[in-house]
Amino acid sequence: AWRKALEWTDGLEDGLACMLATIASTMSVGDQLWIKLIGPPSCGKSTLCEAVSVAHQYVYPKSTIRGFHSGYGDEEEDNSLIAKVRGKTLVTKDGDTLLQSPNLGQILSEARDLYDSVSRTHYRNKKSKDYSGVRMTWILAGTSSLRSIDHSEVGERFLDCVIMDEIEDELEDQILMRVVDKATENVARETTETAESQYDPDLAHAMSLTGGYIAYLRETASNELRKINASRQAKLHCAKLGKLVSFARARPSSVQDEDSQRELGARLASQLTRMAMCLALVLNKRELDDEVLERTTKVALDTSRGVTLTLMGKLYTHQQRFEKGIGKTALLLHSELDEATTTKLIRFLVKIKAIVRTEKKRGEETKYVLTPQLMRLLEAVYE
Repeated sequence: AWRKALEWTDGLEDGLACMLATIASTMSVGDQLWIKLIGPPSCGKSTLCEAVSVAHQYVYPKSTIRGFHSGYGDEEEDNSLIAKVRGKTLVTKDGDTLLQSPNLGQILSEARDLYDSVSRTHYRNKKSKDYSGVRMTWILAGTSSLRSIDHSEVGERFLDCVIMDEIEDELEDQILMRVVDKATENVARETTETAESQYDPDLAHAMSLTGGYIAYLRETASNELRKINASRQAKLHCAKLGKLVSFARARPSSVQDEDSQRELGARLASQLTRMAMCLALVLNKRELDDEVLERTTKVALDTSRGVTLTLMGKLYTHQQRFEKGIGKTALLLHSELDEATTTKLIRFLVKIKAIVRTEKKRGEETKYVLTPQLMRLLEAVYE
């Protein structure tokens, strides 16, 4: 149905699958699945968000957020966003506007609290409200600017799914012609007050089917997830993905220079395992097979994107070919950062035991190699 509605790409398929998996996981015990859907403007993010929002019983779409708590109302009336999203998936189709919010820090702080299924606040008007047992998932769509909200120092809660990297010329031409064909067909159609009449008939049909499938997933998730087999090898792969992301997402502290550390990979391993299980459910699989693990690995690598992964990838490729290290000058070319920032990053990676300095001869530049554990992790993912 979606292939009839849009110029369907592998990225859109990955994005939709991850969104459905996130929604299906909402009431499952354990770490919650929150996902950022990332892509350039007009690549289909908003269309997918509107499609899943058709399932009003299980999805709560909001374009803007002022905060999760509200001190307005009496004891019988709860006007907070928490009360609205409990047991549902919050969908924000234009996450870039969130970055412009003057209270972005407060929103993210309240969100991190909610991630643990509890939230407590107190207001100056002597009102307070404590929540517990709040299960919610969050789909935040936007451009790559959303990566600026990543704070590994406080434990970032989102996984990432990139639905389009660069705009390929041939693909863009195909999309443009399809859009033009649809525009000439639909320009003579008149809308009514119903929501479905606002869309092309093929698109409305695909959105309707998506809403129905979401209802099926939510109603059957508990029983169907029990039938999915996770082999020891598949579990080990998810554990390795969690550890790799914890290294790749690590950055030097922006608030202190006394201590260098990365987040423990436990939450990430749990999230990626849950993503794999729920992707198997969405794809009608009975085990975590190669397709499921490949999609899960893509999510892990999308979540890992950044200068740290770029440098580790360069070192990995070089060591496989030459078994020698790379100097800071060469790493500087690949980091696309200034020398001072790159030097700080290299020093940080040494401290968290991601890379080590090699022994050098007099007059030679200091060179760096990946630690054995990082080589094994990258090999498990890339190979």
